Amino acid sequence: MLIRSTHKTASPNSPCPGPVKRREFLRAGLAGFASLSLPGLLRLRAQAATKRERRAIILVWLRGGLSHLDTYDPKPDAPEEYRGVFKPMATRVPGMNLTELLPRHAKFADKFTLVRSFSHNGGGHPAGSLQMLTGDPDPKDKPKPIYPDWMTAANYVLADRTRRIPNCVGVHGITRYDSFTITGNAYVDPAYSPFMVTGDPSDPKFEVPNIGLKDATQTARINDRLSLKHRLDTLAREADRSGAMRAVDDFEAQALNLLTSPEARNAFDLNKEDARTRDRYGRHQWGQQCLLARRLVEAGVEIITTTFDGPLCGRVG
Repeated sequence: MLIRSTHKTASPNSPCPGPVKRREFLRAGLAGFASLSLPGLLRLRAQAATKRERRAIILVWLRGGLSHLDTYDPKPDAPEEYRGVFKPMATRVPGMNLTELLPRHAKFADKFTLVRSFSHNGGGHPAGSLQMLTGDPDPKDKPKPIYPDWMTAANYVLADRTRRIPNCVGVHGITRYDSFTITGNAYVDPAYSPFMVTGDPSDPKFEVPNIGLKDATQTARINDRLSLKHRLDTLAREADRSGAMRAVDDFEAQALNLLTSPEARNAFDLNKEDARTRDRYGRHQWGQQCLLARRLVEAGVEIITTTFDGPLCGRVG
């Protein structure tokens, strides 16, 4: 840390006249830390939002499956026992080779970044998943996480109970690897867990229940009933010290926003999309999951996960 002396006789270019007092050193350090605090970061984030497009994270999770040697990291210069069996293919990015199985990816390789340095020391898929999703360094498999997953942690940091749509959504989100649970809130308030959307979005009858009441009179009636309920529950909330009631309140706020929000109903309604766009994404579960994720980003959701598994994987058994 560089600290400029405030001694009256010192010029801007003169050396420091002596040791800096402890109080002054702490004041300077705290001032620097405060500029990087969460409020400061969020303020910068809000300012940046007025200058550029909204940014979000969509995590597409492939459970096991797809070898990197057969897809994104063929290692053509490695010895035969290490490199992939498929021919490498040049892309629009010099030096970035994919395999012959990904010709369309090769055409827009300048639009994504490959990170080939990740690895884990997990003894199995569950432990490896926990390392990637929760940061747990333990190489042993666990039945459930002991640390919150990054989606819950990010949702906690970015929490805003006034939002009309959840900020963290799982569209067929990440939950399990066989009998192992690989995501969860752990010690974080469960109200910050992702809002889970289940079912197959490619099904013509697909609908997310309890999203955006169409009748305005129903919305007004719900608000009246909730006002009465809150007055009756005041004593119970004040008496509760475990945090469980606070989680209930947060869930209730989320539920009310979902019930009364036309924005939420529109975001989750894939019928609003042009038929040709739906065809481009693929009229199957995975394609429509990704299309729904994109619509949620456009609606303001910042954290989205979706899992590719099930019959489309062609897994043995």
